[in-house]
Amino acid sequence: MKDLGKKIRDLREARELSPEQLAEKVGFAKSTVWAYESGKKQISVSHLSMLADFFDVSVDSLLDRTEKVIDLSTINDYKILLDNKPLDETEIAEAASYIQVKRRMGSYGAVNS
Repeated sequence: MKDLGKKIRDLREARELSPEQLAEKVGFAKSTVWAYESGKKQISVSHLSMLADFFDVSVDSLLDRTEKVIDLSTINDYKILLDNKPLDETEIAEAASYIQVKRRMGSYGAVNS
């Protein structure tokens, strides 16, 4: 928790905010900000998300998690489930092909309105 608290304090200080100002901006009690920064209190998931949004960083960044990349050539080392049923190699290849087409079309991850 101390690493997360230090990261929160560093982000707050980089924006030249006092603990009181951060608390006011995100809607926490100032004692909550202090407790998070000092590692005295475990941060809730909702507060973690609110802080990530406020500081414009990902929750993974706050938690020092890095993106895990799996090379598709090693996919057989993993069991991928969909609806509690494993996908076979053909289904995985079809899914990858579908994603590649969507990316080329520029619509991968786009929200339809």
